[in-house]
Amino acid sequence: MTEDPLTPHGQEPTVPPGMPEAAPVRPAVGTRAGVVWTFTVVALIVLVFLVVFMVQNQDRVTVFFLGFHGQLALGIAMLIAAVAGATVVAIAGAVRIIQLRSRARTSAKREGRRGR
Repeated sequence: MTEDPLTPHGQEPTVPPGMPEAAPVRPAVGTRAGVVWTFTVVALIVLVFLVVFMVQNQDRVTVFFLGFHGQLALGIAMLIAAVAGATVVAIAGAVRIIQLRSRARTSAKREGRRGR
């Protein structure tokens, strides 16, 4: 086993007097206000793209759904379809989260009974 020639036998290296100690490393997480501002900027950019998309797609189209039909702008029809798809995904995600929380609660209750 080789020894570090700069430290005495088996001693931990120390910080010399007058030298600042290393600051603890903090994770790179922003503040809540920073997160809100970032989300707001991203949402505004997405909103601008949506408005541009809707303005550029003003052709009237006939839409058929469950026996109903009507005409509306292509951009609006696609926006409605995207919102409907996002709603389906959000509902499926919410159901899964509720399911996982229920399982975690049940598991915690079992562990509480075993610990007695």
